[in-house]
This record gives sequence, structure tokens and C-alpha cells, in this order.
Amino acid sequence: MKIKSEQLNNQLSQKLEPIYFVFGPEILLVEQSLTQIKSEANKQGFGEKVRFEIDGNFNWDLLHSEISSGSLFSQKRTIECHLKSGKIGIKGAKSMTEIATTLPNDVLLIISTGKLDMNQQKSKWFKALLKSAVVVQHWEISSDHLVGWIANHMSEVGLKPNIEVSQSIAFCTEGNLLASMQEIQKLKMAYPEGIVDTESYLNQIYQQSIYTIYGLIDVALSGNSDKTIKIFDTLIDEQSMPIQLNNSLYREIKSIADMAIELHETKDLDIVLKNHRVWNKRKTAVSSALKRHPYQYLQKLLLSIGRIDRSIKGMDNLTPRTELRTVLLNLSGKTQWAQ
Repeated sequence: MKIKSEQLNNQLSQKLEPIYFVFGPEILLVEQSLTQIKSEANKQGFGEKVRFEIDGNFNWDLLHSEISSGSLFSQKRTIECHLKSGKIGIKGAKSMTEIATTLPNDVLLIISTGKLDMNQQKSKWFKALLKSAVVVQHWEISSDHLVGWIANHMSEVGLKPNIEVSQSIAFCTEGNLLASMQEIQKLKMAYPEGIVDTESYLNQIYQQSIYTIYGLIDVALSGNSDKTIKIFDTLIDEQSMPIQLNNSLYREIKSIADMAIELHETKDLDIVLKNHRVWNKRKTAVSSALKRHPYQYLQKLLLSIGRIDRSIKGMDNLTPRTELRTVLLNLSGKTQWAQ
């Protein structure tokens, strides 16, 4: 039986089923569902717990032996299986199919893994779990829904949802759900009454973010080329920085290019910024970039970022750090290319 993640609490309150299978690309969301299941299992007396990490070399006889052997310490047992991937091999597929239909009554089996492709979801073992288990699939949270997800979790921990705060967290954590949750927890500690001082928090975030990739991009958008290079030279020593910066630049410039198209049609900057949910602290920087750069120029920047990406992957011959510096200078308005 396949259910939505938001239906899990209700399902658990009605009946604890013998098998649960939770999967998806967002580790945090998968872990949250596993926590819900294990919490209910504890309430119902499933005391003894055994966990298996299953990869391509796993000895499936160990799992069969654990399931079939009774416990000296507890009448009810939880066996947790984490599949490191959906590629469990012929023996694994056979074992999983068999286990799904022959599980003893005193065992709660909790299976989890990351993202499964469509072929894996059409496999015999997956179909067997669909028949015998409660299957919970988590999806990646798109950037369009991230702000809403953050606002919902603010509410869940007792914070009054705030669109500007949610937007700032989404921007600074760049879609990292764990980092977003950690930021929400910090807010709860800072504002136990649940009302966030928006202006104070946004000022704090802005100051903290200046010497980060997000701060670097905002300084470039605002048109301050000298400060852009100063921050770039400070950050570039980090080995992973070119990849992260290139990815972030692509997302940001693609978003601004979309705004440029809309601005050309509507001629109303305020409406465009509102439609794209640009939070107040970033409006000046984004507006400055939109006024300086037409859509065609932004497209040229995106093409350059595409070549940088290929060079990082060894498929082109550019020097990524030099080219990133050039893109940032062009974005900041210290034009190296013709408009």
C-alpha cells in the first residue's frame, strides 16, 4: 500500500503494519518518516532493535537468520534494513520478495533507501513490497515549494510563519533541507515566544552571508565589482568552491533572466519582484542587475557558465576559476564583453 508522507501519522495511529518501506532522494525527509514509525513501534512494545546496512556484497542469510530466530529479551523486535542503493542483486531481490510474504508476527521490518529509478520501481521485489508493506515515497522539494516547506516547519516547531524569513532561509541554505531545519531550530531557541523579529534576523543573515557564495553573488548583482573580486579572492581557495559557485550562479542568473523576460512584457519591476518572491533585502541587488543587463546578455552569461561546467567535468579546456572571475565581473557591470 503506497501512501503520501503526510498520511503516515494518520496511518500509524490506526494500525502499525508489519512492514514499512520508505525511500526518496531527500535523506532528511526519509529520516523523519523513519522516526515517526520507530516512535510508534516503541509505544507498542517493540523493544529489541537490529539494523542492517545492505550493499551489493550483503549476506542475505544473516537477515533471514535474524528474522527466523526468536529473541531472549523481547517478544517484539524491530529489524531495520537500509539499502545503500536499489541495486540489491538477484539474491537480494529473491530474499526481499520472500521476506515480504513470510514475516513472523513478532517482527516489525523497516526498510529504507534513497532514490529509486522507474526500472527499480517496476521490479518484482518492489511490487512485492507494494502488496505487503506500507510504502512511503518522498520527492525532492523544488525551489518553488521550498519556501512553503520552511514556513510549514516553522509552524510545526511553534514559530509564527513569516514569508521573508522563510525566503531568506531558503536562499541561504540553497535547498539543503537539513541546513534549513537547523536554521529553524536556531530561530526557535532565539525566539522561544514564536515571534521572529524579522528586521533583526534579516540584518543578521545579511551580515553573515557577505563572505559566502550567496553574499558574493548578491554583491555582484548590486554592481560593486571591487568588492565582488575581494570576496571572490577570499573564497576561491576552497577546493569545492568553483563547483558550488558555478551551480549557484546558474540558478541565480537563470532566475533573473526569467524576470527580465517578464519585465520586458509588464514594464513593472515591483510586480516582477513580487511574482518571483524576491525578499526585501535582495530587491536592491536584483533590481540593479535587471536594470543593467538585458535578457540577451544574461543568456550569454548562462552560456559561459555552461562551458565552465563542462570544463570542471573535464569536457572543455577553460580554466574554471579564471572564467568564474570573468562572469562575476560581467555580472557586476565591469564589462569584459560587449553588451
